[in-house]
Amino acid sequence: MRVLVLTTAASWTPSARVLITLGAELAARGDIVTVACLSRSALERSVEAAFPRLPVRGIAGQGVFARIRSARGIVAALRPDAVLVHSEPDSVLAAMATGRRGGVVRRWSVGEDAPERRPAALTWRSRLANACTRLTLWGRDPIAVSWPGPSSRYVRAELPAGEAVPAALWIVPAADHDERTAVSLRAAARLVGRHPSLRIVLLGEVAALQSTRVHAASLGLTAFVQVAPIDTLLLADEIDAAAVWITADGDDGAIATIAAMQRGIPVVVPAALSFSSMVASRLTGFVMPDVDIPTIIAELAQLIADRPAYEAMGNAARERATLLHGWSQFVDDAAEVLSLASGSSRMLRSCCRWPDRRKWAMSRIASNVSSRSASGSTCRNVRPAASTTLTPSVVSSR
Repeated sequence: MRVLVLTTAASWTPSARVLITLGAELAARGDIVTVACLSRSALERSVEAAFPRLPVRGIAGQGVFARIRSARGIVAALRPDAVLVHSEPDSVLAAMATGRRGGVVRRWSVGEDAPERRPAALTWRSRLANACTRLTLWGRDPIAVSWPGPSSRYVRAELPAGEAVPAALWIVPAADHDERTAVSLRAAARLVGRHPSLRIVLLGEVAALQSTRVHAASLGLTAFVQVAPIDTLLLADEIDAAAVWITADGDDGAIATIAAMQRGIPVVVPAALSFSSMVASRLTGFVMPDVDIPTIIAELAQLIADRPAYEAMGNAARERATLLHGWSQFVDDAAEVLSLASGSSRMLRSCCRWPDRRKWAMSRIASNVSSRSASGSTCRNVRPAASTTLTPSVVSSR
């Protein structure tokens, strides 16, 4: 397949990194993959540095219409079979660039269905994208997210003999200092009373964590708090943490949760977060109801003091992450969705050129879908609605 990975993200965020890394993995498997991102952006420089063999095309222009013209030029030059995006605005840009060619696949961000994350002002973008092209949604239910994980040689199966559980609590806070982050800091302050050597590591950019650091100082935690980039959790060879407390929602929180579980570190996740089902409470970590904070504090204190319990929970977390959110399965699912979208887009283009072949194309698509259902070969992360975009009724409507 010729795959175009399109993103207008300005920085090297975890969700953008997953998208680009997925493209690089598809290229390693034999697909022809090109990345289109904002020209001369920090993301463009990061992609070129991280994946020097991955072709990058810059989307030029500052305004919406200038970017649409630039994206259309890229699509016309590359003639991709499928275009992969991961946000609603990017799906509109891809739809405008591809038009009736189709083949646009949008990965549904974690928690995007939450009412507070989908104000009414955003819904018109989805309607516009669907009006311009045939859009395939991937990963709405169940969610589609993963992380490549550390090299196996860096994953420590168990602590060396005589080594204590690391007295460190890592926190992945929300972008804006919210009540969930405040709860984690208050819990950390009470844990310091039980474990005076406890270190508290806030993951993120120093400037973005200013409010969180001020709150930590008001709780008397200045001497215990450190700030580290999120890459420390995602990419470092080894990390020492008794637990990782996630308060960020969306892709950032889900990716951090998977990364911690892959390393065999128990995770604390508030029950209100959209991805809390990733964690099996008290088996691979803790799913924390708002009213159960004292219990979580007591269990974390016990976990730090109980090495066998820490190792058992960490091993269970690693196994669950591999089984349910393995990177290889994630890439397989993406390849399958892109293949379906690219195959039907080629049929649609053929129908536009030769209208007499419409009936033949519809029968071929229906045959493919029915044969896949009969064989049981289905995508684990593809919701049924995504498959319906490939049915004859949709083809005939176009």
